[in-house]
Amino acid sequence: MSINDLEAFPKQFWEGFFYGKYCFMVKSWGHSLRSVNKYDIITKEPKERIEMITKEDYQLIRSHPAFSEIPVEKFDKLAVEIHYREIPKGQILFFAGDKRDRIFLVVEGYVRIEEFDSSDTFSYMDYIKEGAVFPYGGMFTDSTYHYTATSMTTVRYFSIPVQLYEEIVQSSMEQVLFITRKLSKILEFQELRLRNVVAASASDRVIQSLALLCKDYQKFGPTIPFPMSMKELARLAATTRETVNQVLKKLLEEERIEYKHKKLTFLDLPFFLDSFEEA
Repeated sequence: MSINDLEAFPKQFWEGFFYGKYCFMVKSWGHSLRSVNKYDIITKEPKERIEMITKEDYQLIRSHPAFSEIPVEKFDKLAVEIHYREIPKGQILFFAGDKRDRIFLVVEGYVRIEEFDSSDTFSYMDYIKEGAVFPYGGMFTDSTYHYTATSMTTVRYFSIPVQLYEEIVQSSMEQVLFITRKLSKILEFQELRLRNVVAASASDRVIQSLALLCKDYQKFGPTIPFPMSMKELARLAATTRETVNQVLKKLLEEERIEYKHKKLTFLDLPFFLDSFEEA
C-alpha cells in the first residue's frame, strides 16, 4: 500500500485508529482496567493513577470551539495528556500563585474564581459556567495563576496541559483567532462590570451586581444555577451583608426576585437588564 493509498482513508478512520493504538498501550502496560474498547484513551490523574476518557469524551472535547480547529494529528497528541476529574462542592482546583500548568474545560457544574490583593482583603470574584474553558488570562505569557478557583457545586471537568495546548494552538490561525475573540469578550464584560460598579453607591452596587448575574446567566433561565448566599453577594458588590439584606428585602417586597435557601430567582428580568447601560 502506498502513501497515496493511506491518505485516501477518511479522517474518521484515523481517529478510530488513534483510539485502537492506545488500547494496545493499555494492554501492554499490564494494568487491570475496566472492560477496554478500542475507543478508549489513556490519561493519568495526579498521583499517577491511570484512567481513561471515552470516545464520547474525546468527541466532546474535540467539538469544543477551543479545540475544534486544531489539526486532528495534533489534537490526538494533546488528547493523551488530558485528565478527567469529578470533585465535590468546596474543593480547590488551584490557588493563586500556583504554577499555571493546566487549563480546564468544565463539563458540569460551576466554579468561583477569586483574587485577593497584597493585604489579603477581597479584590475580585467571578464565576465559570458549564461548557467554559478557563483561564484564558495569561495565555502565552504567564507562568502562575492569578486567582484561586473553587467548585461551587459538584464539578466534572477535563484538565489540559497548558504548555502543550499553547504550542499546538499556534499552528492554527483559526484557533488563535478564537482565543483572541474570547479574550476580547472577557475584557468587554469586565469593563462593563467596572463601569457600572465603581462609581455607584453601596445599594446601587448590589442592584448592579444582581443585574450582571442576570445578564450573564439569563440563557440558563431565571434562577442562578448555584447557591448564592448574602455573604457571596456582599463580596460581589464590595459592600456589607447588612446592605445586601436591605436591598434584597426591598426587591422581595417589590416582587422583583425570589430568594429562599440561597436560591436566587429573577422575576422581573427587564428591571435588572435595564438597570445598567452598555456603551
